[in-house]
Amino acid sequence: MDNKYLKKAVDEISSFEFIELSQIPDIDLYMDQITTFFEDKLKSTKRTKDDKIFTKTMINNYTKSELISPPIKKKYSKNHILSLILIYHLKSTLSINDISKIFENSKDSIELLYENFLNTQKIETSCFNSEIYEKILEIANKCPNDKTAVCSIILFLINQANMRKQLAEKLIDYYFSESDKKCQD
Repeated sequence: MDNKYLKKAVDEISSFEFIELSQIPDIDLYMDQITTFFEDKLKSTKRTKDDKIFTKTMINNYTKSELISPPIKKKYSKNHILSLILIYHLKSTLSINDISKIFENSKDSIELLYENFLNTQKIETSCFNSEIYEKILEIANKCPNDKTAVCSIILFLINQANMRKQLAEKLIDYYFSESDKKCQD
């Protein structure tokens, strides 16, 4: 097992650059400016250099599905940008329907929601490095060969992701169900 590569991979993920509120433009941006902004600020999250953070079509679809409000005179505000950053982080795990439920319950507080997300992201990232690396090494050391170790590590990570996703879905279903709104201001 290549422990140096494992450590490097964990370090890369935990060195993710956050988009601070101060980095988000206070002026409204056109679509091309929005996509360029995201390509620049979120490039470290791309799996390959050819991956796109957002395309014009994606953003237009989020508008059509009312996940974000329509731009005003083809310009996107700071709240649009905050919403799109959250969508970017949520869309790989949650359905658009679930993301919509979260946004419906936080329309008036998107900046506060983003600040909370950012703070949580920083805390989790700082813990991630040491905790995950120790668990990965423990799994790897129990395996007879590198291929079994890598497959076992992948299964461990997927299991962790699935449990967290299921918990998030349960919270969405419980607190944002149509028949029984449990989250009140």
